[in-house]
Amino acid sequence: MPRWKALPESMDPRIRRLVVELRRLKDHSGLSMAALASRTGFSKSSWERYLNGRVTPPRNAVETLADVCGGDRIGLAVLWEVATSVTTPGPAAPAPPEPEQPEQPEQPEPLRTPPAEEPGKPPADGEHTDPDPPDGGRTPLLARPVATVAGVAVVVGALAVLAAVAVAITWPGSPSAEPESASAAATTKVPTSTYSAETFPCYFTLRRGLLYAGHSTTVTHTYHVGITVESVAEVQCLVRRHGFDPKGIDGSFGPNTRAAVERFQRSRGLTADGIVGPMTWRELRKPGG
Repeated sequence: MPRWKALPESMDPRIRRLVVELRRLKDHSGLSMAALASRTGFSKSSWERYLNGRVTPPRNAVETLADVCGGDRIGLAVLWEVATSVTTPGPAAPAPPEPEQPEQPEQPEPLRTPPAEEPGKPPADGEHTDPDPPDGGRTPLLARPVATVAGVAVVVGALAVLAAVAVAITWPGSPSAEPESASAAATTKVPTSTYSAETFPCYFTLRRGLLYAGHSTTVTHTYHVGITVESVAEVQCLVRRHGFDPKGIDGSFGPNTRAAVERFQRSRGLTADGIVGPMTWRELRKPGG
C-alpha cells in the first residue's frame, strides 16, 4: 500500500473526503498508478494530481475508478457533487448602502392674501366664488392650494395599479393561475439515481478482448427494471449491438430494455430473468455473436 502525502490542512473537508475515498478504493484494488491509468483511460500523471488533492477529478474519472476498483459508483458521484459545489461561485455581495443625507427642513410657503374687493363689485370673468367662504369675503377658487387635487390624483393612480395586479393574478392565462384539473398537472415519476434519462450515443471500443460502449466498464454490477443511470445505457448499447433492440438508448431500464435483455439471455443459454448481472455482463462484453 503506497504511503500517501498528507493533504493540506487548508483543504475543504468536503474535498478531503472525496480524495480520501478515492485513495481507499485505489489501495483496496491493489492496482499501481500505471495499471490504474491503463484500465481507466486517464493518464498516470492525472491520477497523481487527483489522488494528491492538487486537482479535483472530473465526474467520469470518479465513476470509472469506482467501476474498475469495485466501489459504489452512485455514492462516489454524490461525494463528487458535494466536493465540486465548494468551488461554485455564490451570489455577489450586495453593495453597501449609501449614507443617508440629512433631510432639509421644509421652508414654509409665504401666505398669499387675496386682494380686497370693493363691496358690491361683481367678480371678473373666469372667476368663481364660494357661496360661503370662511373669511366672509369672496376668495377666488384659482387662488386655493392645489395639494388636495394632487393627492387625489396619486390615490386614483395607486388604485388603478392595484386593480391591474388583481386582474393579472386571477386571469386564466396568467402563469400563476391554477391548472384546470388535477390530472392535467399529474406527471409520471421515473425512479432515478442522480439525473433524469436522456439519449446517449454508443462509442464501441475493444480493449483486451472485451467490448465497451463508452458508458461503463463494469462486469459485476446488477441492473434491473426501475433503475435510471448512465450504466444502463451501456447495457442498451451492447444488447442492441448483439441484435436485440431495446427501443432507445436513454439510460432508463424499462420494459423494452428488459424484453431485449431476456431475448439476449435466451440466445446465450442463460436464465431469462431480465436482470443484468455478472453472467450476463460476461456475454455482453464478448465482441462476436
